[in-house]
Amino acid sequence: MNKSFPCATLTGVLLAAFATLAHADKRLDVSLGLVNIRPDVESPVVGADASNETKPILNLTYYLNENLALNTAAGITRHTFSAGGTTLGKASMAPFHLMLQYHFMPKSDFSPYVGAGIHHTVFFDKSGPVFDGLRRFPADTGAVLQAGFDYSVNKDYFINFDVKKFYLETDVRPGGGGAKIETIKLDPLLIGLAVGRHF
Repeated sequence: MNKSFPCATLTGVLLAAFATLAHADKRLDVSLGLVNIRPDVESPVVGADASNETKPILNLTYYLNENLALNTAAGITRHTFSAGGTTLGKASMAPFHLMLQYHFMPKSDFSPYVGAGIHHTVFFDKSGPVFDGLRRFPADTGAVLQAGFDYSVNKDYFINFDVKKFYLETDVRPGGGGAKIETIKLDPLLIGLAVGRHF
């Protein structure tokens, strides 16, 4: 089964929905760039850690009015987990999220904003010497905080710098049944840079 199909389908639906909402007064922003994902792991039992990764990302922002906007992004990240110098395995994550942003200076070339929202993160495609013996990691829903700015290059194009903090955890359980090993907190910090266009 192609595990990327649900994510690709959701991305297509989001693009179609945001395009339908866009008006002639340029209330839709689309940007493409790179995001660095830095997990802040708390693993009290196993002592696990996770790798930092840089991945492509697609950002969509729809303005409800001059100051308020809805924001989401499409991207998948895959991390290597280790403990005490030993590789435990790899796992992929699809962090679906929706943010409500407040833009302080929407008519300025430099336009800072803050945001808050919710995510639903799905874990999939885990593999590795230890991960192969574990149950599938359950999905998690939690809060997201955001801050960043847009800088207008001209009337059509802009540069976006964005920082998000996800509050994310999942349970670790043995594959053959038995008691939960631990709840691992991942709480990643996402730092993104993208180039976008107003529509």
